[in-house]
Order: sequence, then structure tokens, then C-alpha cells
Amino acid sequence: MRSQLTRNAHRRLLAGGPGAPPCPASVLSSYHARARCLAASTPSLTLTTPPRRTFFGVFKKPARELKAPDVPPGYETLLQFRALEVEDARPPEREGLVAGFKEFFNHMRKRGGAAKIGRRVSVPGSINSTQAFLAVRLLRHLLSTEGGGDSFTFADLKLILEIAVRPPRGKADNHLELVRLVYGETKRRIDHMRTIGLSEEEITQAIGISDRDQSTFFAYFITALTRFGASQEAVERMNDYQENLPKPSRVGAYTDDGVKVIQKANGMWMWVLRGLANEGLEDELIRSFSKLVKENGVKYLAGVHEILTTFYAERNRVEETKKWFSKPLFAGSINPETYMAVVRFALRNNEQEWLESVMEDVVNSRPTKQVWDVVFQWAVLAKGKGVEDIKGMFKVMGSQKTEDPSRKLEPDGDTINSLISAAAEINNPYLAERFAMLGRELRIPPTIQTMLIQLDYRLDAGDMSGAAEVYGKLQKVVQGDEDVPVVNKYLRTLCTSSQPPLERIISVTADLEHRHITLEPETTRSLCGVFLRFDQQFEVIDTLSLHTVSYSLEERAIVRQAMMDYITDRKISTARVWDCYQLLKQFFPETSTDERVRLMDSFFDRKRPDMACYIFGHMRGHGNPAQRPNSDIYVKCFEGIGRFPDAESLRMVHNMLKMDTTVEMNTKLYNGLMLAYAACGDPIDALGFWRDITNSREGPSYNSLAIVMWACELAPRGEETAREIWKKMVRMDLEIPKVVFDGYLGALAASGKAQEEVKKLIGEMERGWGWGMGLGLGVTFNAIPTMEGKNAFADWAKVEHPEVWGELEKTGRRETIDGPKYNIERRFEA
Repeated sequence: MRSQLTRNAHRRLLAGGPGAPPCPASVLSSYHARARCLAASTPSLTLTTPPRRTFFGVFKKPARELKAPDVPPGYETLLQFRALEVEDARPPEREGLVAGFKEFFNHMRKRGGAAKIGRRVSVPGSINSTQAFLAVRLLRHLLSTEGGGDSFTFADLKLILEIAVRPPRGKADNHLELVRLVYGETKRRIDHMRTIGLSEEEITQAIGISDRDQSTFFAYFITALTRFGASQEAVERMNDYQENLPKPSRVGAYTDDGVKVIQKANGMWMWVLRGLANEGLEDELIRSFSKLVKENGVKYLAGVHEILTTFYAERNRVEETKKWFSKPLFAGSINPETYMAVVRFALRNNEQEWLESVMEDVVNSRPTKQVWDVVFQWAVLAKGKGVEDIKGMFKVMGSQKTEDPSRKLEPDGDTINSLISAAAEINNPYLAERFAMLGRELRIPPTIQTMLIQLDYRLDAGDMSGAAEVYGKLQKVVQGDEDVPVVNKYLRTLCTSSQPPLERIISVTADLEHRHITLEPETTRSLCGVFLRFDQQFEVIDTLSLHTVSYSLEERAIVRQAMMDYITDRKISTARVWDCYQLLKQFFPETSTDERVRLMDSFFDRKRPDMACYIFGHMRGHGNPAQRPNSDIYVKCFEGIGRFPDAESLRMVHNMLKMDTTVEMNTKLYNGLMLAYAACGDPIDALGFWRDITNSREGPSYNSLAIVMWACELAPRGEETAREIWKKMVRMDLEIPKVVFDGYLGALAASGKAQEEVKKLIGEMERGWGWGMGLGLGVTFNAIPTMEGKNAFADWAKVEHPEVWGELEKTGRRETIDGPKYNIERRFEA
């Protein structure tokens, strides 16, 4: 089981976040301990039923064991360092930091694979943006301390570069910074060796690589620039690099070593061209290619042909695509990938006639087996050919003469896979199944790729039984991680079905867990939704614990947003969403204040101010000062209590405000307090905050006046204070809002002695201010304390204002301890 320190450090890192202010050095409890205490916050909402002692209890299953986070080896060192850095605390001993750093990157190397240069294809063993950020912080610390460079050999630095350039699943915000840091260290060391007079041979021996110009590290650097969105800089770096290449004594007279260096430089230029194409930098792409042709003697070969043709084809630039595709190659033949890009381009742009002439030329040019596979796909995608037609084309391919007469061109597993993919691309699962049967007919055994394609299109077709059959076969033969993307899709499809098969879902997740596979964040989101729906809280805990620890902050946000949506869904019971909130609080401490306010408001809307104020309290106690409530959030909480009163919650939040030295009192805060105390039946204390407002430098706002009039309505002898405030407003010739006037009517009516004065004011309101009655009649009626007074006012209003009174009666009345009241909404804002 992973140490509690790992989980604590990870939570503190997320609470602080990159670049966040330091958070307190409080020790956070583990995922497991927190999960077991989820029920403690609200006694009425529990995750488990109370225990009972019975005779048969001895035969019960043992308590469910929660699973520990699957933290990569060495990752806890990166997390621990960042947590201490955020807290501005002393870091651990450097020997332990170095060992953990190396252990983490060695683990990622073992998990890894290779990716094509210039292609943004996620590969196993890549690090996410958060892990890259942690690595940057720790490595910068290690390199900046005394003797820091001695802790990492050139082989260590090369390994870090190898991992850092692997394309991650999500964003790569910090990968380039890590590569710059490592490459800068290697360059500094090599420059130092030259400064102290070491020969190139001695430098090469010290580095431990074969290239005399140490271009291996530079190649990684260029790869990172072109892969992570800095291809323009890569052009500049390559131009500088080009200046230092060996120059021939005469035209074409390079040494053997010089030829190798030029060839390697041209290879890196291909990465740069591909990077420019991926970033859409057309002008720089054409300019760089023209320069290479002129200065490096680069020919128009298949690689350049693919880059330029695909660049314009993907952008549906018809004339440019035809131009670069038709441009003759200097040598060799066109890549199958280029042909496939052109096929899809022509279908998108209604260029089938041009495409047919291209394919006719291809068939007549004795194409390779790989190009024939493209021809077959074209026949399915563009010509609508079926199985029998493809069989005939197989015969044409087999009759083609080859360099080795004893070897005929025959369809193989790749051919069948390409045909199945083409049928799936046109959403024809029946044809895809026919092509799979064709493979069996030709005694071509299905490959793992065949099963992956079958599982994918069966999921798209909604054939869940067929998908389950393929999945079962796939798990018996799969060896690597090649099935992970489609199995993630399988899980998401199971989760979105009308009746999710819970046992099947748990079985598939167990298979992946056994293989130590980290789920995609979208899959984790779907799983959590299903488990919450079926009240499987422990499955949610295990899923979050196993997978989210390895996610970047951006990937965690995907899962967090799904839980946010679940909590704020009014169709789901309060008990369920509160359980979900407990999980959100434990596993996502990085939840922003805006998101927490949204949750707080949702519980106010559910008329659960106690839960809303618990959320406020969790925000107030957050370890990161940047995620604690400011004055506006305090005000929002008080406004919520004003709508749904809860005296105990009000006292709790008010006490937090008294102890919060970061919040300075202002009119809005006093308004919020006045509103909340008045709503909770304490108008005397509410009027005390009015005095605080009048004594402050800022003074009252119109919202203050509306709230204080309501407090006067509720307070004993409150009409006296209301009269004083009203006289002062009239004396100062203030523009009085309608809501303030309605409040004044209510304050006078609540005394039970001023009905005639109220009626007179209502008449003056219509004549002098030109206001309609609006809520005035309802506010006055509701405020009158006696039944006799209510009836007298109602009789008068029916005669003097029949239309307005008729509208008021449509709202309906409710019986209260103070007599009947009309259902009018008076909503105040601080």
C-alpha cells in the first residue's frame, strides 16, 4: 500500500496548484481515512447502514477494503517536494530527491514506446502536464543547488529528454520548459568542457554518445520544439545549427563524416517542416522548404511530398493539393499515407473524377502491397464496392508481375483490416462483418488490430452483445496497451446505455485495474456517473483513488465538472448529491472558489442552508489562502441565509467572519449581516448593523435602505426608526426607489397604528411619484398585525385599487402564526 505521505503531498500540491500562494503546513489525512469518515459531516446522510448485532452476523463478509492510489514509483518525491515548496518549508535531503526523480523517469521509460517524430500521438510512458511541471520545479531546484550538476550523468539527462518529448494524452503546457531546462544543462556542460580545453574526442567520450557534434541532445530539443508548438523557433535554431556544419573544400566534396552530419541535419529539417505544417504556418513552411532545396540540396522525395500534399489536403485547398501531389518525385514512390490523405480530400471536395484518374495511374504503375491496400479502401469509400468486387481486385493484384516471380502479391491481415476500417468509416457495419468473414474465408487469421476495429464499429452500431464477444476474445490475446483507447470507449458506451450493466462495467474496470491501466478522464467521468446513480459510493472512491492521482489538473477538471453537474442537478435527491459533494471535497481540493460558490448556491436553492454553510465552512478552512472566501462570497452566503433562514448556520458564518483578518468590513457585508439576522428573526441585532453602516465612512446604499426598512417592519417599535430614516431621506431630497417605499409602508403598517397614514402615502405615491402599486398593497397587508386591521385594509383596497388587488389575490394566501399572508416574493440584495 502506498504511503499516506504520497496522498497527502498530492492533495497539498493540488490545493496550492502551479504558481499558487503557499498554503498552511497542516497535515491532510489520507484518501482512505477521509473516505471512511464521509458520513461524519451530516449524521442524517450516511454511506452505510448502522451495524446490528445478530447471530448470523458472524457469517457476514468482511468490510470492504478501499484501494490505494496507483502512484508511479518516485512520483511521491515530486509531490512531496512541491508540497513543501508551496508551504515555503525546508525540502528533504537532496540524495532522496535525486533518487526519487530518477526512479520516476526510469519507471516511465519502462512503460514507454516510440512515437513518430513530428506526430502528436500519445504514447505509453508519457508524462502529463502536471507531472512535467513537478519535474521542472524539482530539477530546477536540484540543478541550482551546490553540486547539483554532479547528480545527473549525461545518460540521465538523455533519459529525461526521451521521456519529456513523448506526446502526452492531454495538453503539453510544461513539457517544452522541461526540455529547455535539460537541454540547457547539457549545452552548459559541453561548453564548459570546451572552455577548459578538452578535445572533441574527449568530450564525446565524456558524454558517452557516438556523435562528435553532440547532436543527439540537439535532436531531442528540435523534436520538442516541433512537437509542442514552437516550430518557428525550431527554424531559427536549425539555421544557427546549419551555420556550424562542415563546409566542403569544393562543391560536392564533403568528407564521409560531413555527409553524415548533413544527412542528419536534413532529417531534423523534415521534423521542422512537419511541425510547421501541424501549426499551420504556410509561409514559413514554403520558405523553409525552398531554402533547403537551394542550400542543402534537399530533393522532392516522398517525405516532403507527404508533408506538403497533406498540409493543403487537410485544409481543402484544391488547387494547391493537386499541384503538390502531381509534382514529380526526384526518386522513389509516393507514400501510402499520402494516397489515403488524397482519397479523403477528394471525397470531401467532390473531386472523384480527378481521384479516379489518380487511382487508375496507381493501378497501372505496379504499386506495392501497401499502396494496393489504399486502392481497395478507395474502392469501398468512393466507388461503393462490395465483397465480390474486392475479390476480383485481389485477382488483379495477384496477376501483377513482381521483381521476384516466385512471390505473388496477396491480401494479408493488413488488407482485411483496411477494408474493415473503410466499411466502418462509411457507417456500414454489415459490410465490415462481410469483410471480416472474407478474411476467414481466405484463411487470414484475425490480428489484434482486427479485433480492435471490430470492437470499435460494433460499439458505434450499438451491437453490445457483439462488442462483448470481441472484448472477450481480445483480452485473451492482447499483450500491450494497444487496446486501451477502444476499451475506454467500450466502458463509456456501457455507461451511457439506458440500463447500464453494472456487473459488466465493474468486470471490465477490474481487468484494466489488474493491468495497471490508467483510465482516460472521460471514462472516469462516465464511471463515476453510473456508480453514483446506483449508490455505489465505494466504487466511486476506488475509481477516483486509482486514477485521478495520475491525471493532470486539466484532466482532473473533466471528472470534477461531471461531479459538479451531478451535485447541482435538482432532479437528484439531496442525500445523494451531498454524498457526492463529500467525495468532491476529498478528492478535488483544487476546486475553485467560483465552483464552490455554485455548489453553495445549489444547496440554498434546495432549501438546505445548513449544507450550504458547511460548504462555505470548508471553503473558509481551505489550506490555500487563494481559495478561501473573500468579502463578496461572505455577502453571497449571507444573502442565501436571508432567503432560507437558519440561525445556527448564521452564527457559524458570522463567527468565521469575526475571525477572518483578511476581510475588511464594508457596507455590502453589513447589508448581508442585517439581511441574514432579520430573516432569522433577530431584527434588533439587524438594526445594530444599520448603526454600523451609518457610522462608517462608506455610508448606506439603496440596498441598505431597503433592508433596514424590512428590519424595521420586523422589529418592535421599528416604525420609529423607519420614520427617522424616511424624514432624513426626504430632507436630503434623495431619489427614493420603489422597493424602499414599499418597505416603509410595511414598517408603518406593522405598528398597527398607522393605517390612515399608509393609505395617504399610497395616494401620494400614485400622484407624486407616478408609481404603480406593484407589491405595495401586498407588503402592507402582510405587515398588518391584526386580523381586524387586515380585513379593513382589504376592504379599502378592493374599492380604491380593484385591478391591483385582483392581481394580488391571484397569488394566493397562506396561513401563518401572524394570520393570512399573500404569497409575494420580496428578494433583497446586499
